Amino acid sequence: MPEIPSPLAKSAHGDPVALHEGVRRYFFYDWLFRDAHSGSARERALALRHNRDQAKWLPVYMWRWIVGGAAVLGLELLSEHVLGSVMLSAALLVVLVFVVLYLLVCVICWVFLRSS
Repeated sequence: MPEIPSPLAKSAHGDPVALHEGVRRYFFYDWLFRDAHSGSARERALALRHNRDQAKWLPVYMWRWIVGGAAVLGLELLSEHVLGSVMLSAALLVVLVFVVLYLLVCVICWVFLRSS
């Protein structure tokens, strides 16, 4: 099994990645992919091949968001039933909606990249 690329690895210039950049890379996968809409036909084909190869990591990111969404749901239930805070509960439900939408986009991207 291949090793998962570390979000805290060195940048393209060899510099260590800052903590905030490492956290962003841990939850968002855009840094793994290349732009397949610019350049020559050969460059676009190479970028698409690279993106198809990198799609194998999308389930890892989806799992991270599922765990985070479950934590948000747990906090929402806690805030609603134990604390009785309607506003906090509503705010956490809005966050949960965004988590579900992000997961939906991840699944669609993964299906399209793996099916072609």
